[in-house]
Amino acid sequence: MTDRFRRALDELGVHNGLVPPCRVDSLTIGPGAAVAEVRVTRQRFYEVRIGLPTFGKQVWTAVTAAIVAEEATTAALLDGRVPEDVERFFAAEQVPLFPEAAWELSLDCTCPGTRVPCDHLVAGLIALEKEAETEPFSIFALRGRDRTTLLEDIGRQAGARVMAPSADAGTPALDEVMDDFFGWGPAGDVTKTRRPPAGDPLGLLDEVPPLKATVDGTSVTALLRPLYRVLTGQE
Repeated sequence: MTDRFRRALDELGVHNGLVPPCRVDSLTIGPGAAVAEVRVTRQRFYEVRIGLPTFGKQVWTAVTAAIVAEEATTAALLDGRVPEDVERFFAAEQVPLFPEAAWELSLDCTCPGTRVPCDHLVAGLIALEKEAETEPFSIFALRGRDRTTLLEDIGRQAGARVMAPSADAGTPALDEVMDDFFGWGPAGDVTKTRRPPAGDPLGLLDEVPPLKATVDGTSVTALLRPLYRVLTGQE
């Protein structure tokens, strides 16, 4: 995927194999910017900032929903793998995941030089490209969604989708089955005679289907009735 990022770097004159006379000590990637500490000598270093516009909530919501709609893509991302064609979800929202031209990048360095990009920025850009190769989730962080947040959003939406009842399931609403709520058995065998009289403390035993289990020939239901009378204060 970094081939797309390479186009913008080529415009800046940052080519493969270019080795600037400095070293990147650290690189921090966050929403809208990558900040690098570039060391020139043991005592001298500069800070460079490589900016890239982030995507708004509307774009991320649409992209995440489209990803969750595809099981294979969702599974790959949750497994820590970024599919090669992930850019298409952003293209559908008419935004490029990777910068398509140098002008999309904002470049700044604390060095006194006037050339842009200076050697320190070149070192930072090369480090950012390498980071995108080894950690493809970093481009999402630059665009406004770090790895943890993105995967949490995908996992939450994917879980909600699995848990949501299918529109074709034909499951009736509760208010549609209240009249038969206490019924038992297959369709056609449901009666209201099993519903106990109001206020009957022993009614619970009559709500359950007849139990087949017996103790010395006496049904479990019959054995439980004295216990229920004691618990409800009837004895």
